[in-house]
Amino acid sequence: MTKRIFRSIFLTSLAALVLASTFIIFILYRVYKTEAINKLEIEGAYISHLINQMDASPQALEKIYYGDRITLIDEGGIVIYDNMTDTSTMDNHADRPEISQALREGTGKSYRHSDTLSQMTVYYAYKLNDGNILRISKTQSNMIGLLGDILPILIIIILNIAVLSFVVSRYMARQITSPINALDLDSPFINEIYDELSPLLTRIEKQNKNIKNQMYEITEKQRNFNVVTENMREGLILISAKGNILSINESASRIFRTNIDKCVGSHILTVNRSLSMHKVFEGAISGADTEDLLTINNKFYKLLGSPVTSKDQSLGAVILLLDVTDKHRAERSRRQFTANVSHELKTPLTSILGFAEIMKDGLSRPEDMQGFAGRIHYEASRLLTLIDDTIELSQLDEKTKISNQESIDLYDLAHDIINRLAPIALKKEVNLSIRGDHVLVPGHRKILEGMIYNLCDNAIKYNITGGDAIIEIGHRDDRPFITVSDTGIGIPKKHQSHIFERFYRADKSRGGEIDGTGLGLSIVKHGAMLHNITINMESGESAGTTFTLIFPPVNKALDD
Repeated sequence: MTKRIFRSIFLTSLAALVLASTFIIFILYRVYKTEAINKLEIEGAYISHLINQMDASPQALEKIYYGDRITLIDEGGIVIYDNMTDTSTMDNHADRPEISQALREGTGKSYRHSDTLSQMTVYYAYKLNDGNILRISKTQSNMIGLLGDILPILIIIILNIAVLSFVVSRYMARQITSPINALDLDSPFINEIYDELSPLLTRIEKQNKNIKNQMYEITEKQRNFNVVTENMREGLILISAKGNILSINESASRIFRTNIDKCVGSHILTVNRSLSMHKVFEGAISGADTEDLLTINNKFYKLLGSPVTSKDQSLGAVILLLDVTDKHRAERSRRQFTANVSHELKTPLTSILGFAEIMKDGLSRPEDMQGFAGRIHYEASRLLTLIDDTIELSQLDEKTKISNQESIDLYDLAHDIINRLAPIALKKEVNLSIRGDHVLVPGHRKILEGMIYNLCDNAIKYNITGGDAIIEIGHRDDRPFITVSDTGIGIPKKHQSHIFERFYRADKSRGGEIDGTGLGLSIVKHGAMLHNITINMESGESAGTTFTLIFPPVNKALDD
């Protein structure tokens, strides 16, 4: 700013100096010219008066005047005398303007310029009493000549003034800009400066207030936006029209296992190069709402891309990531469940249909009818059991919290289950026993009964002839527990991680055809989840199996 002001002042000073010099030269020339003409007119009048009073011979003229050029011309224009030029070489002057004017009016004057010599000659002519013409002339420099005469002096003057202007301009620029540069723009009214700047300072103060209010509003909006996005479980990404990430929340950075600072400014496809992300990005940038399924880190996310537009111009896009892993897995589990149920139902129904067709067509012997009927009864019972277990498991799936809890004595509940399973244990030749204490726990009787029944039923089914199935009830570290152990064929290590899956049957791995729906342990697992029960299992091939259900502390369980 200081340089601009200095330059403006200095150039203005130089321009003023040049204009003033030109004007002065013009005035000097006019004064010089006017003074020369007046002087010549006076001299001519004086000389003509003297000549009229005395002899006008050339000898007399030489005695009268020795200054400027003087010429005596007769009425015919012939030069009689010239004090500077030989008259024999001079032509007729009758056509000269000053001579013609003097013959007519008594006096005459004219100017003749010489551009080559940069000079101007002034002529003054007087008509004498004897009819002759006296002409006096004077040569002086014209405008260009005058400029050439005074140019050296003028250059010296201009240089001196230019140096002075340079110094003064620099000083004035600093004096003008120093207070402006020292302005406190945050508090304009505390500055002491020119009155001319008061409107500017008032406007700055007003602008400062508006900016502070706008910044406060922007900061509040940004803070609220950050609070919302940082606490979102869903991933949120804002991208520009070129695909660069403008903002990414914590959830999205965790999903992509990256750092927020590294992501901001990078292209979205450098964070994730999947076809799903590319499809959603391209669709949103082109102005269409787009969605797709993204699989990353063994999880499933629904990608939702929405364009951000203003006046039909794309400004960017918003990409939202919704975790649909549970939904996706549940859907897949339902499909598997449906397929498994269909398969499990088909087996007994096919058997029943086959025996029924034989009996209907009369292909069976009378003595085989009872066996066919018994087989149909067995398959129907198995079908009914499968349906009951499926319904029970579906009901457990729909529950998120247990209602109508009651205090249940685990020992009494297990004792009732043993009595119901005693005929089956007797047929299997398994010794079924119970030991421990009467322990009260809160819960849903029907669900707990189904859990313990399935564990005891498995302990009998998968036991060996003459084996033992023992139920133990008590407290461990102030937590109620019930243990169901057997001395049966056990579960190989490779199958232990799958035993709680629906319809998973380890019959083939255990080397025998054992009745079962494959849903028993799934019912145990879901019931445990509803009661916050921890399930521990210890087993090994041909080493028996032990399931332990560890209940929450009674006070915590009651609070839940």
